[in-house]
Amino acid sequence: MEQDSAMTCEEFEELSGAYVLDAVTPEERQRAREHLAGCTKCMHRLEELRAVVDLLPLSVTQVNPPASAKERLLAAIGEERRIIPIERGQRLRRNRTSGRRGWTRRLAGIVAAAVLLVALLGGMAVWNVSLQHSAMALQQQNGALQQQVDKLGDQIAQSYALSGKASSAPNATGKLLYLPQQHLTILIMQGLPKLQENHVYQGWLIANNQPVSIGLLSVQNGIASVDFPGDITNYQTAAVSMEPSLNGSKSAPAGPIVASGQLKDPIIQRL
Repeated sequence: MEQDSAMTCEEFEELSGAYVLDAVTPEERQRAREHLAGCTKCMHRLEELRAVVDLLPLSVTQVNPPASAKERLLAAIGEERRIIPIERGQRLRRNRTSGRRGWTRRLAGIVAAAVLLVALLGGMAVWNVSLQHSAMALQQQNGALQQQVDKLGDQIAQSYALSGKASSAPNATGKLLYLPQQHLTILIMQGLPKLQENHVYQGWLIANNQPVSIGLLSVQNGIASVDFPGDITNYQTAAVSMEPSLNGSKSAPAGPIVASGQLKDPIIQRL
């Protein structure tokens, strides 16, 4: 009975792919260890496989994979463990060359599953890095705006609200700030739709249906802004248009007005 239970080199060759990934039953692991203890050829093969598998974790930044990815990979390995004992009897009746081809195909399938998981984790790592860069950029932008506000000191500002058009920018909100002591006007918007290629946002002040450009809005991390030296005296409306040219328009909006607000009844606030 002990002679029958001893693992042969051919059996270990069939099992080695799952063994190196620790995807075998306790009984298979014990028989494999007993065989390896007295077989230098199979031990050498195992060391070669381990060298390849050990490189997989080094290809991506370590992150915590989602539970669904772990479950799919473990299910695939479990299916391999179920199939191997069923097919082993048939494979032992084949010649050594045929058995080696079958082992190669099965190992390729297991490694492919591992590589798929590595690729998934790599994508998650890139996504995490992208989020970190975006957060850092937003913090830097907020810091720069705070520095500008600090330089203004104890200033009084007139604030006017702007809102997006329901048909083109339903989620857009913003405000126009006028600082009398600095003779400075600042327009800030958020929630504007993503610009199409070769399009820009442009700010306008309107008096008696006559628009005057206040410049192109700079968009960073979803916040669009423009400032210009001047006041809003005699203007009734502030507006933002989407212009179909990188240079914007000069005398009047060429594209649609996506947001606007009336310049009356301002909210007085201290910066």
